[in-house]
Amino acid sequence: MKLNKLFLMTGLAVMSLMAASCSDDDDWSAGAPSNAQGLNVYIGSSNNIALPVDGNTFEVTYVRNNTSGALTIPVNFNTGTPEIFTSVPSQVTFNDGEEEATITITCVNEMKMFKTYKATISIDEQYTTQYADTTANCPRAELNIVKEDYKPFKTGTYCSQFWETEEPGTVLEYSEILKTYRIQDVAAGQTFTFKVDEANNISIVEPQIYTGYDHATYGSIYAKPVSSKPSVFDPEDNVYYFGFDYVVSAGSFGAYYDYFVVDAE
Repeated sequence: MKLNKLFLMTGLAVMSLMAASCSDDDDWSAGAPSNAQGLNVYIGSSNNIALPVDGNTFEVTYVRNNTSGALTIPVNFNTGTPEIFTSVPSQVTFNDGEEEATITITCVNEMKMFKTYKATISIDEQYTTQYADTTANCPRAELNIVKEDYKPFKTGTYCSQFWETEEPGTVLEYSEILKTYRIQDVAAGQTFTFKVDEANNISIVEPQIYTGYDHATYGSIYAKPVSSKPSVFDPEDNVYYFGFDYVVSAGSFGAYYDYFVVDAE
């Protein structure tokens, strides 16, 4: 039935187009050329951009799948509000043989600390693979720009009982302004912030953290701080313990500890 409906709609569209083309007032003009060569240009850098306290520029990286010949394409950059961008290139150029090319965008110096500013960057259809089904093929990126003072504080291994993973080389960051720690993109992909009080008790700032994983049956999995497994810092062993209840819309998978073991100095 769906297929028959599709054919019917297609037939009606063709008939409509033929009727329009026979009009005495034919003002038809050709659209953008098709991408017959399979060229695919996409944004290769992260959507999340962190500027330091004394910085006001960042780069956006473009990537292409075919490095033969030089290629110049327009930069489509749409800003949100308030306006903070003072300089945005109008085009990006790949030299012959280059897979990547970058543009530099400049912001005003008066950005508010820890405020998220948004912008959208897109690529014209003739330079992309249509009907993209992966992030790499997506011709559009939503940028989140934040000025912050988070800096590396300690390195160590992040372990998750729930995911049964160990990640050496994880960086623990600290913001002097917020007096807050941050761990990014650990376990299945979660990022969270926390504070440590004088008694070494940990309070996780986010009430619910998206883990980055979607269960095939139950949907998105979230980690919620849970009191049954208190989050604490053990200064003797130099370990941060985080108690999480891993939940989906249908219920809970149970409470587990994640922990960050600081590297020996």
